[in-house]
Amino acid sequence: MYRKLIKEIWENNGEAYLVGGWVRDRLMGATEDEIKDIDLEVMGIKRDKFEKILQKYGKFKKVGKSYEIYILNNSIEISFIEVKIPIKECARRRDFTVNSIYYNLIEDKYLDFFGGMEDIKNKLLSYVDKNSFLQDPLRILRTAQFISRFGFSADHLLEVIIKTEKEEISKVPKERICRELEKIYMLGIKPSEGFLFLEKTGILQRIMPEISSLKEVMQDEIYHPEGDVFTHTMMMLDVLSKEERTRELFWSILYHDAGKKETFPGFEGHCEKSHEIFDREIIKFTDNRDLINNARKLVRYHEEPLKILLKGGADKISVKKLAAKVDIDKLLKLYRCDVLGRGRSDNKKELEIIESIGAVYHRVKDELKPIVKGKDLIKWGLEPGENFGEILKELYEAQLEEEFNNLKEAEEFYFTRLAGGLVYKGI
Repeated sequence: MYRKLIKEIWENNGEAYLVGGWVRDRLMGATEDEIKDIDLEVMGIKRDKFEKILQKYGKFKKVGKSYEIYILNNSIEISFIEVKIPIKECARRRDFTVNSIYYNLIEDKYLDFFGGMEDIKNKLLSYVDKNSFLQDPLRILRTAQFISRFGFSADHLLEVIIKTEKEEISKVPKERICRELEKIYMLGIKPSEGFLFLEKTGILQRIMPEISSLKEVMQDEIYHPEGDVFTHTMMMLDVLSKEERTRELFWSILYHDAGKKETFPGFEGHCEKSHEIFDREIIKFTDNRDLINNARKLVRYHEEPLKILLKGGADKISVKKLAAKVDIDKLLKLYRCDVLGRGRSDNKKELEIIESIGAVYHRVKDELKPIVKGKDLIKWGLEPGENFGEILKELYEAQLEEEFNNLKEAEEFYFTRLAGGLVYKGI
């Protein structure tokens, strides 16, 4: 569809070029079907004529200021300007040379003014123009994303400018920082490489000091031969495939051991301390309550599979009690990262407990729904009040302990055990 759009713009005396990720990915060997993001640059055509053409191809919306951006069908991003500008000057605004290549579809011709094709060949990230690069400090994090995503390296000048201008990152809204950090993980072939670059250039210390400082915290070499907590955390980022990764897992991996610095050397209570640090730090990146709550629980309970293993294995009650607190499937993924994100090969028991807990959970998950509700307490003769919540909580805990299996047994349990047999119905 975009091919027809480009052709029609040229037929109306405008200019339209494929730019950015489409060109880069094609030159890196991706097929057109594999490329999801399509970026166009259009110039030299009146806005009203351009918009009439766009209407033929679907719905669009406008964003941006000096260079207006049109989003067509939520999939094609078009930079638009009415006047014609030399292509080289347009390319100079781009972040990296690998993104500065223009493709003229009509002539089947690449326009490469800054050596982008050579840099793609050498897997090298270079800025196009120093001043343009710093106009959007988020490009600092995008450097790490490309290192993680494509296996590129930053050239010396790019690395120097990032180290020198690292304070600029504080000007970027937290939501944009959050999205770019998540992209390093979600899109990366090897996410750790992106974060190691941020550490090397001082950016990580600037935006995540608690994570950066973990390189100072050494661990028992028997259980963690990889050494310090930071190295362990980086190794964990690389364990899961792209398909398995989630935003909650990303944030929980980063902060799961953040409390080890304050609980060194024995690390007693580090899960609780990590939970505390996570709560304090995550609001610097996002206000998404669902994301925060889900990741918080993973951080807090990340050692529970190990505790189940040390107590002799997975049984119905222990698994049900854990499942009532946290998403078991995600917790087991986190624990798998924890186990495999070490320099150990003798982890058979830890991997087996993951399978065991998962198997038990999928047998009992239908039993997790609370049997007793508030309306049942009223039927039993209890007066509604503030204590209902506590009663329901205690009944649910008893249900998880398998003290009863149905509503009739629950009523009997309440009046003979929980209420001490002293509650008289109707009073």
